This record gives sequence, structure tokens and C-alpha cells, in this order.
Amino acid sequence: MVSEIKECLFEGETDLPEDTPLYRYLSTNSFLYLVEFKRLLFTRITSWKDSFEGSRYTFLSKAHKQSEFPERSKDDFYAMCWSLQTDDSRLFQEVADYEKAVKEIQRNGSAAMWESYCKNGGVRIRTSRGKLDRLFKSKIADCQLFRGRVYYEPADSWNTTIKAPTLISTLLHKRVSFRHENEYRYMLVPDRTLSQPVIAVKVENIFDLLDEILICPATSRNKWISRTLYHIGVDLTINKENNYCINSKDNGRFCIISQLYASISETVGYYDMI
Repeated sequence: MVSEIKECLFEGETDLPEDTPLYRYLSTNSFLYLVEFKRLLFTRITSWKDSFEGSRYTFLSKAHKQSEFPERSKDDFYAMCWSLQTDDSRLFQEVADYEKAVKEIQRNGSAAMWESYCKNGGVRIRTSRGKLDRLFKSKIADCQLFRGRVYYEPADSWNTTIKAPTLISTLLHKRVSFRHENEYRYMLVPDRTLSQPVIAVKVENIFDLLDEILICPATSRNKWISRTLYHIGVDLTINKENNYCINSKDNGRFCIISQLYASISETVGYYDMI
């Protein structure tokens, strides 16, 4: 098993606390896969839509004629992306306004992220950095594992990239156009080259791992999908012995429908636009 997860920190940064919430937006298909097969997936970074992923690692490893992973290419790196769902405090004059903004994003989700990942319905799941660390340490073997906050910069600005403390830290650099993702990334490097494009991590109990399921905002075209996903999320809270639903965890609602676009009643069974 992996004995250590190495954090990639830039100068002046400190590691995130274990209880830091991490969020992930999943399409309907991806969420159903998680519920049915109980797997989280690391995917090869070169399979992502952004063709620039890993390009800085390749360039700098060749430029300096050295590598932390000899004879490996960017095809040997897998990653799993989460979101911090925060905002830049410098955009707000008052601390209270910043805190309200973060709470609103965490409560309703990001419109840009819903549009990017859940156009046809989906969910946002929430867990914590500590829970993911413990899961990966217990379930992953024969690899090295890294994690860190993604840094966003203009595509033609290399200053921070070159100053990255380690070569693998360059995999945490992304173009500024993706800033809305506010990404926190886990990166997996197998001890040998693998042929499969994904690496699955078994989740024994989804309810234990997740702290919240937020359903994509209901719209006229995907309202029935939102209702179905809501039922699936609520089903995870059913007490199997006594057959009753609690739909809560740690004194908070576990499965919620986002109120981003309109007020929605969350009565179990059906809901209607108010």
C-alpha cells in the first residue's frame, strides 16, 4: 500500500488541513458508475480535453536533461481532480463578504462547473482531504502519489512554472481560462507503465466517504433527471435494518437539490418549482 502521499507546495504555501472540504462534479453517468460499482477513477492526464496538460513537465524534463521519473512520459501520469469551491479573497473589501461568497458557492455550486460537467444532469459530491488520503493509502499499491492545489497562470507565462520546487509540481499548472475550476489534484504515478487509461480505487462505503451530494439545479429539460438522482442520493441514507430514511449526516442534510436557478421543494418522492 502507499505509505505516503507527498504534498506539492509552492513557496509560502502550507498544507491544507485534513478537514478541508473537497468537491467533485460528476455527470449522470459518472455518478451512477460510482454508486453501482463503488469506484473512484484516476484517469491518464493525456486523455483530458486540455491538450496542454503535462506539456510543461515534458518541456522542462528535456530542457534540464533530468527527470524524477526516468524513461517515463506524460502518458504515465494519472490524476483525479477535485475542487476547493472557494473564491479569491482579494476580490472583496470585507472579510464578511468573502465568507458569504464562499458559503454561497458551496451551498449552490458553481454555474460554470455545472455547465461544464453536468449539462445533461449530474451531481456534486463532497468529501474531505483527510478522507481521500486515508482511502488512497489503504487501497492503492505499487505507485507514488502526490497532491496539491492547482496554480493558474497565463499560457505564455513560465516564471512560476520554472520556479516549481519539484518537476512533478509543473503538473499543477494550468491556463488561467480554467480558473473557475479552483482545482485540487491528486496525481498517481505507477511503478511501471500500464496499458489501461484509468485506474480504479475501490470505495467500501460511499456514505462514509461522502459528506454531501448536491443535485444539479433542476431545469425544464433535466427536471426528471434531477429527481431520479435525488432519489438515488437519498437511498444511500436508508437504514437497511429498520428501513427508514434519515437523509442527514453530521447534523446536516446529506442529499440536496441545488437552489442555484430557482427555489425547489425537496419533498421525498416529488418536487415542484415554487
